[in-house]
Amino acid sequence: MLQTIIKRDGHVEPFTPSKLNQWGQWAAATLGDAVDWPSAVLDTVSAMSDTAHSRELQQQLIRTCLNFDTWSYNRMAGRLYATLIRKDLYRNDRPTVLALHRKLQALGLMEVLAYSDVEYAQVEALINHERDFDYAHYQLHTHLTKYAIADRVGGVYFESPQFIYMRMAMALAVDQPAERRMHDVACFYEHLSNNRINAPTPNHVNLGTPLRGYASCCLYTVDDNARSIAVGNHIANTMTYMSAGIGAHMQTRSVNDPVRGGVIRHQGKLPYYRALVAEVKSNLQNGRGGACTTYFSIFDPEVDVLLRLKNPMSTEDKKIRGMDYSWGGNRFFARKVARNEDVFLFNCHTAPDLQAALYSADEDQFEQVYAKYEQDETFTKTWVNARELLITASNEWNETGRIYEHNIAEMNRHTPFKDTIFSSNLCAEIALPTKPYQHITELYADDADTGEVATCNLAGICVDNITSEAQYAEVAYYALLMIDKCIHLAHYELPQVGMTSRNRLNAGVGILGLAHLMAKHGQRYTEPAGKQFIHNVAERHYYHLLRASLQLGKELGNAPWMHKTRWPEGWLPLDTSNRNVEKIATFTLQYDWEALRSEIIANGGIRNSVLAAHMPTETSANASGTTNGLYPIRELTLIKTDNHRVNYWAAPDGDRLGEAYQSAWDIPAKDMTELYAIVQKWTDQGISADFYRKVLGDASIESTELISDYLYRVKLGLKSKYYMNQKTSAGMRQLELNIPKARPEELAAAEHGSDCEACTL
Repeated sequence: MLQTIIKRDGHVEPFTPSKLNQWGQWAAATLGDAVDWPSAVLDTVSAMSDTAHSRELQQQLIRTCLNFDTWSYNRMAGRLYATLIRKDLYRNDRPTVLALHRKLQALGLMEVLAYSDVEYAQVEALINHERDFDYAHYQLHTHLTKYAIADRVGGVYFESPQFIYMRMAMALAVDQPAERRMHDVACFYEHLSNNRINAPTPNHVNLGTPLRGYASCCLYTVDDNARSIAVGNHIANTMTYMSAGIGAHMQTRSVNDPVRGGVIRHQGKLPYYRALVAEVKSNLQNGRGGACTTYFSIFDPEVDVLLRLKNPMSTEDKKIRGMDYSWGGNRFFARKVARNEDVFLFNCHTAPDLQAALYSADEDQFEQVYAKYEQDETFTKTWVNARELLITASNEWNETGRIYEHNIAEMNRHTPFKDTIFSSNLCAEIALPTKPYQHITELYADDADTGEVATCNLAGICVDNITSEAQYAEVAYYALLMIDKCIHLAHYELPQVGMTSRNRLNAGVGILGLAHLMAKHGQRYTEPAGKQFIHNVAERHYYHLLRASLQLGKELGNAPWMHKTRWPEGWLPLDTSNRNVEKIATFTLQYDWEALRSEIIANGGIRNSVLAAHMPTETSANASGTTNGLYPIRELTLIKTDNHRVNYWAAPDGDRLGEAYQSAWDIPAKDMTELYAIVQKWTDQGISADFYRKVLGDASIESTELISDYLYRVKLGLKSKYYMNQKTSAGMRQLELNIPKARPEELAAAEHGSDCEACTL
């Protein structure tokens, strides 16, 4: 039984139960009947030995709250944890923003931000440290162990959450005109700290510091020659250590294709893939290796091997598990699957015009060129059954979770871009044009329009925390302004990347908290009313982003490469969205799109080439205290781990809205497809479209179901498909809670290797 307490200063005193009662009562003060603080206090005392440090006692009370495993107890744990963080970092002497910045600048951990002492005094009046007490435990834990400026080697952390948000706000507004700068600081801070704008990891970690890598995603393609492939490897290496996730596309010939007129037999893609994995893994991003998804066509002559590269049962010479893969098809391939017909394989060497037609928006042209080769008896053909190919791809997706899928034609059709899109990114939500370079020197010329590396800077809007149309409009404006600032503030190791980024101004603003919003409004993913609700959310999201980009275009100028898009002609997502989506439910529009179209034409376009992409938000949803992206929740509470970090996540308001939430495990693939198709209608890029499946006991997924699901995805115009999540046991795996004996902020900030710094946005 606890009898003696050792205080932080070493002073020893008898344990006083009333003091612990005061902790529990204070921590539960705002949570009403949802928590029973006396029980939490009793359980805590019962778990202690005779003698304990005061910090250990506070840790145990936090642990006890988390063990109750509800949203409200997570909030209670968060209030206690916020106090613990303050004591650990600042004792009883929390610095001012100015004092902290001067300290971090002296240590070389922050850049000097050009604000006067008067402006710093205004900042001090703006910052509200009390907001820490409104955050759930997992929010605080993510901020501290992932986002705070720290000497991680020495185990010293400097920032509590509000300091992080104020650093970001000040860095974003530092070069704003003097007459509006402090207003912009206030708006950035308010929307970030109140969890309306969700920022990606590079923004949290790098803004205001000497590290100026903000691009979340990097896409590139290479030509079928050694120099171009070498350029691609250099891009992958460099952009990895600049904090970006990699999406790679290699237009290369296949095994035994002739090289130099037949002097050499080509080795195929696998040696180049192995080299790419080595480049990506050779650098660390905040404690762990980078990550890449490589894209290839379903018509590639090596497709059978490529589809099985992640399979642990593949032989070592045909297994490359260090990155993920995505295969691309089109509606022609889908029809061949439906009819159980054969297709022949080709690549950029054997049928260059057919390969070019594949990566266009004109599927009729592709079919005409395909028919020409089909009738050409001199063209050597390798025939494969389309349905068997699909089943192989789908089985690999089911077994590894990480063989993704993209619709090449749809990516090039439902887009404002005029240039060719060859691939998506690491997490399959970005869809941007790329162009191969022919020599590495081209990457270091910042004024030449040669190749193109595509970058995308991300943000999110937490739709469950928006209270009005006016607020949504302002949040959309500042989300895009944050992206704009990051593009222009960024340091680009490769000058060409900077040139293309500043000319395109690609933005990808996603939705977070959809599941929470739907639960609050009693809406279901599986019901027609819920689908109309999702349509309204997606339409509102894109409308306000488009109006915000139009406003920024008027203020700052349109993207320099606006002429490479269809925006000057007044393109809207409604013009190219898949018409089959309208059959899902009876959708009605909320906004005057034709009036907005006229404004865009009159302005000659907008500030950004693209605006929307829906990413997984696995890490940053923790920071914002909401549900991941568009996804339904899996459980009301989860243990989320990424190497050394353990987060006890709880669905917002889960103890009050538990019955209103739908579990992803209970939502059929058809309804998930319709969710993504509805949002894709209002998205100029793509979606990290996860699917969920219970496979309990002897259950299995029949090939007929795999075929049907694929054909429905193609019919509704999904651009990509991402993870397959399978629940293979009736219960969820439980992990032991780990609040370490050492200071919690000493936990290493290491991510699971499948996620890049940015794409866990």
